[in-house]
Amino acid sequence: MGHKLMQKMGWTPGEGLGKDRDGPLEPLTLDVKSDRKGLVSSDEIQSSKKSHGVVSMEVAGKHPVSMLMELCSKKHWPPPQFTCIESGPSNNRRFTWKAVVNGVEYEPIASSASKKTGKAQVCAVVLQSLGLMQNDQALW
Repeated sequence: MGHKLMQKMGWTPGEGLGKDRDGPLEPLTLDVKSDRKGLVSSDEIQSSKKSHGVVSMEVAGKHPVSMLMELCSKKHWPPPQFTCIESGPSNNRRFTWKAVVNGVEYEPIASSASKKTGKAQVCAVVLQSLGLMQNDQALW
């Protein structure tokens, strides 16, 4: 089809293409990839296989709740289940949180004065027991 269109426009076989007819005489050769491995080099494939099983966590500056949620999603665990137990009079409420992560229940020793800090506290306890955070005696 393209050959006939070119002949209608005045081109003859054996001539070069372009305004001055000095273009390439042979068609472009294409390299067809027959495997399904993509365009990545073999060196990059080997380096990605080494780091595939390791889950790296960036601890600096992250909130314990977000770190725990990221860990569960990276390890394909179900999301953690949190329960809050309120105690004390209404003017001095104390909140004790429990978290179930991958079938294991975690609970900090001390209760907290707010729900937000209590949830962060129980997440820190989970991360400490998994070895992803340093032990902090204030949280135990």
